[in-house]
Amino acid sequence: MKKIIQATTLAFIFPFFVPTIAKAYHTIQQRESCASPHNIVIADPRASFEKIWVDYDVVEEGSKGMRIHVKFTAYEMLGMDAYVAIYFEYNNEAATTLKDKNSRYNSTDGDVAVYKSIKPQYNPAVYDDLQLFMPYSELDLDPGKYNLTMDVKLIYKQGGAISKLTKYNFEYTKAGNSLTNGSASLEKMWVDFDAFENGSKGMRIHVNFTVKQMKGVDGYMLITFERKEGDQYNYMSSRNDNDYSNLFGDLITYKKLTPCCETTVYTDLQVFMPYDELNLSAGKYDLRMDVDVTKSIDDTDDDSPDFIGHLNYYTFWYNKD
Repeated sequence: MKKIIQATTLAFIFPFFVPTIAKAYHTIQQRESCASPHNIVIADPRASFEKIWVDYDVVEEGSKGMRIHVKFTAYEMLGMDAYVAIYFEYNNEAATTLKDKNSRYNSTDGDVAVYKSIKPQYNPAVYDDLQLFMPYSELDLDPGKYNLTMDVKLIYKQGGAISKLTKYNFEYTKAGNSLTNGSASLEKMWVDFDAFENGSKGMRIHVNFTVKQMKGVDGYMLITFERKEGDQYNYMSSRNDNDYSNLFGDLITYKKLTPCCETTVYTDLQVFMPYDELNLSAGKYDLRMDVDVTKSIDDTDDDSPDFIGHLNYYTFWYNKD
């Protein structure tokens, strides 16, 4: 009787005991399988620099400047949008950055900079000769001699450094305009919007300014139109080769000058820009006028001997229905 009771007791205990052991064993197996010996490591994007060289006094689209060549290799960046960025700074202990004045060649922090976009199609991707052009005028410096540095980096499209490539020191001298080349200064500027001229609706632009040392010399008050794209203003393209275009296809309007005196004051010089010539599709646009006095409508480079002086930047919103 005792043996029967013992057997019965085991029969009742064992069904509950065995599944518990099996469940515990299964849990251990699951935990062990999660701790796989095959760990996947994703490498960060990076770049290695090889060399940099510069061609000085190069002219592109009417502007004199530097063509900068960079050779480097990008790793772990297949199909990634990025930029080679060059920031300009003074070559001194503080390494102070040059500050932008016209929102053309600039960083989001307002420093003078030039960029070139890349999107590597290989890993690694070798760039034997990536070229960037920097107009001298966009260094935004007053006349004088400067020791400067280019800080060259590879950055993410959305911002932030991927790799520091190199620093390159150089000297730059900006000559001042001589008295024989003249000078110009602005008093004020205003615009009549929705005006009509010769059956066209547009803007009548008024400029009050003074020119000096240009008696009997032909020149122009030149207005070049710009459109804000991202963080910077870029020249707008003209609709066709007409009176509102220069040799480079930029959208302009202008008025010829032949000053009568050593100091000539233009109290209300007027030019007209038809809206149709803006050549924009429907939408709202942040536009700007770059107003200069120059001897040629095809030369807005302030390092050029034909450039007399910059008068004003005039920003405005334009709505095209």
